[in-house]
Amino acid sequence: MKNYYEILGVTKEADGEEIRKQYRKLAMEYHPDRNPDNSDAEAQFKEVAEAYGVLTDPVKRKEYDAHLASGGAQQQYQSGFSYSQEDILKDLFRDPRFQQMFQGVLREFQRSGLRSSPHFLRKSFFGGKGGIFVGGLFLFGSLAGPALLKGGKKTLPGGKSVLKTLGSSVGNLLGMRQSSEGEVVEEELDIIYQTPVRSEELEQGKVTEVIIPGKKGREVLKVKIPPGSRYGQKLRIKGKGRRGKSGRGDLYLQLFRKK
Repeated sequence: MKNYYEILGVTKEADGEEIRKQYRKLAMEYHPDRNPDNSDAEAQFKEVAEAYGVLTDPVKRKEYDAHLASGGAQQQYQSGFSYSQEDILKDLFRDPRFQQMFQGVLREFQRSGLRSSPHFLRKSFFGGKGGIFVGGLFLFGSLAGPALLKGGKKTLPGGKSVLKTLGSSVGNLLGMRQSSEGEVVEEELDIIYQTPVRSEELEQGKVTEVIIPGKKGREVLKVKIPPGSRYGQKLRIKGKGRRGKSGRGDLYLQLFRKK
């Protein structure tokens, strides 16, 4: 079992800010373009992102720490920590907090003359496969959704709508709809919304509005967050995901602390 603290070079007491700084440093250090003679660089580049994905996710970090405390069983699935590297990276790239931070990392790559194209990112993190379907706005989930319900008709300089700009900016991050080589990528039907809530809202419960894909375009759905919910919890709304040939996926609201 990997030691994610050692991979990132942080202690078990490291907070989110320290972990973010260390990840940015190591992402630059292990970028394959900086290590043309190191065959392990690409794996390390991917591994530091995996470690970041675990240690910045409250639920995964708690389960991982429990695994370490149990002595680090050889089989992670026997220790309660059952996430594969692919699972961790998929969840990571769905996290709007990581997206925001990673945009800065990409700018550092570009300033240093390192590759940062969608094709490079898909190859590095998902082996050139579809990985996850970014889906524009839906990757932001309710982090963007409720705000857009109040100001979605506003326009930015140049006449672009807020809704369109948010959607295209995320779609361009990984280019999952179509690669630079014109490859069409299969959709995933489930939608995961990263949903910011305050501690008092967890205790008392609240109703939040999210945007979902409907038959005639985007629809507004009201979802109740039950009293006594907890951070990291995923609320499932069956049959409210994307439509596909095999049916319709589910909608998940993953709760995290609102700053």
